Amino acid sequence: MSDFITSAVIRESLASVVREMRRSMVRSSYSSIIYEGYDFSCAIMDARGQLVAQSGEDHPFHVIPVAWSVGKLLETGVDVRDEDVFLHNDPYSGGTHLNDVAVIWPVFEDGRLLMFVVIRSHWADIGGMTPGSLSGKAREILQEGLRLNHVRVPKTGRSEVMDVIFANVRINDEALADFRAVLGTCRVAEARLKELLRKYSTGTVLAAIDELLRASEERMRSAIRDLPDGRYVGTGYLDGNEPALFPLRVQVALTLEGDGLRADFDGTSAQVPAPLNAGPAIAATSVLTIVKSFLDPAGVINSGTIRAIEVEAPAGTILHATYPAPCGGLNEVRFAADGAVMAALAQIIPERITGDVRGTSNHTYIGGVDPARGKPFIFYEYPSGGTGAFDGSDGNHAVRAFNEGENVSIQSAEVVETIYPLRIRRNELRPDSGGPGRFRGGCGLLREVEVLADGARLSVLSDRNLIPPFGVNGGRSGAPNRYEIQRNGETIEPSAFPGKVADFPLQRGDVVRMMSSGGGGYGAAPARDPERLTRDFEDGVVTEAGLEPYGAELTNGTLAMNGWPTDETSARVVLSNEKAPVHACRVSAALAQRLALSEGQMVELVRAHGPAMRFWVADTEPGVEPSIALSSIWRGALEEEICVVRATPTRMPNMGAQQDE
Repeated sequence: MSDFITSAVIRESLASVVREMRRSMVRSSYSSIIYEGYDFSCAIMDARGQLVAQSGEDHPFHVIPVAWSVGKLLETGVDVRDEDVFLHNDPYSGGTHLNDVAVIWPVFEDGRLLMFVVIRSHWADIGGMTPGSLSGKAREILQEGLRLNHVRVPKTGRSEVMDVIFANVRINDEALADFRAVLGTCRVAEARLKELLRKYSTGTVLAAIDELLRASEERMRSAIRDLPDGRYVGTGYLDGNEPALFPLRVQVALTLEGDGLRADFDGTSAQVPAPLNAGPAIAATSVLTIVKSFLDPAGVINSGTIRAIEVEAPAGTILHATYPAPCGGLNEVRFAADGAVMAALAQIIPERITGDVRGTSNHTYIGGVDPARGKPFIFYEYPSGGTGAFDGSDGNHAVRAFNEGENVSIQSAEVVETIYPLRIRRNELRPDSGGPGRFRGGCGLLREVEVLADGARLSVLSDRNLIPPFGVNGGRSGAPNRYEIQRNGETIEPSAFPGKVADFPLQRGDVVRMMSSGGGGYGAAPARDPERLTRDFEDGVVTEAGLEPYGAELTNGTLAMNGWPTDETSARVVLSNEKAPVHACRVSAALAQRLALSEGQMVELVRAHGPAMRFWVADTEPGVEPSIALSSIWRGALEEEICVVRATPTRMPNMGAQQDE
């Protein structure tokens, strides 16, 4: 056993090794998505496959599934040797999506396996049907690239297997250089860990790790113990796409009993032939990320934290996909799961909940041939959006959110224009995109990228282009994401279904417009401090057109707060693909006419407590008296105050039942 002080020093020493790994990756990598975008994470595991150390800058959706990746390796009974490493990206056995390749590096001492060093980094390309591999129109995982299910290669990195891999990825010289940077970083981390073992002895270090995991488990159990026992249900949605129809649903029931929490995702949509699925590690990742963020944000994350939480996600759903479901949009699914868990927690701790974040990775690829260099290029970035507001503060503009890690908002214009045949035309905040509220959601960004090469192609894998990030406790939704092409003064939609683009042909001079979503608001908008709203208006964050939700108007250059009517009701809105029995709630027919509701339109019921409820319009034939049909899980919510009901200006294409119903 190690004493408390020694355990604390060893804990910080392990974290220091991870931080050194991160610095090494940034300084030695060749692809801009690593040294500019920080799209990688580092972790230390013990010999049992338990997460021991990571840093505050690492990404939850990278490091939490690492425990699955290493655990599945150990379950196979494979002979782990000191001279080998294992490559893993398979979503069905603990990976994320195929572009995120984990290098699992074993650490031995005196012939005994003691730890693993793991780096999961995003490869710019891993093969597949489009440059960059991620496509909004993939129908099966084989179209997304190479699956590497614990592939053994030597620590030198030189082997026929690696030759085959690099022969099947685009921009393979850059990929090879990045891979060597990963191997070099792991080698240094191994040396640091061996120094630590020699300094304190192997037994002391392993005992300190056990104590670290035990303390983290008790800390999380203590936070859960403070909450009331009960069962709380929440739902999150995804836009879907053409073959998947819409909206896809993530449903969770959180059951709290004593110091334990169980999350059951029964009721989640079945997996779909679209890149909107996730492997089995993602449900647990989502639950831990949200529960940890709102119950115990200051503590470390490791496998001890996870022990207090039990997660059940039925196989064959979009949260536990099986072959051959494509999983490129695993983060889109995770964000919907995050929203569902937040919606459930809002029933217990509404004062701590934030408005929703942009809710998607916004994977954006422009690929082609650089005319100046005569070589292929792949530009990849993921424009950030606004973060959600919370009690006491507005959301932040165009930054990463609490559930994402240290990925940058966007790459610098100077770097992009230096290494790609592209020009950044505009990069600015997107006015009126933050969700209105007593505290306003952060704004998204408007980014315009001009193409300076012939024959380039655009692929986008994004969500929340139809269903916007929700507000909470009376707050309104942020603006949804949007992508379009400007060509010769005309606006072109790059795909029939918003946000899902595959290999769209670009011309020299085309401008790709990325408009990211804003965060959800907190609290009723008419209660916003007039000085804050005036400052927003003066800063251009809110325009004259965006004053209406606040019950404000501009008169002779002066803002006047007029308040907001409280007697609004709704129309016949049906959660058309809800499998559970519905409960009809009759309300005013006048609002149906005033909002001009039509088939496929989304309607929000913005509640005084918790996130907005979403419904989709159906049965709008002439002469049919309108009403609301609610799923049984929302019956209790109707007892709460309904602040406002509104319809979104966009309509959902391809209205129809879900694949699982």
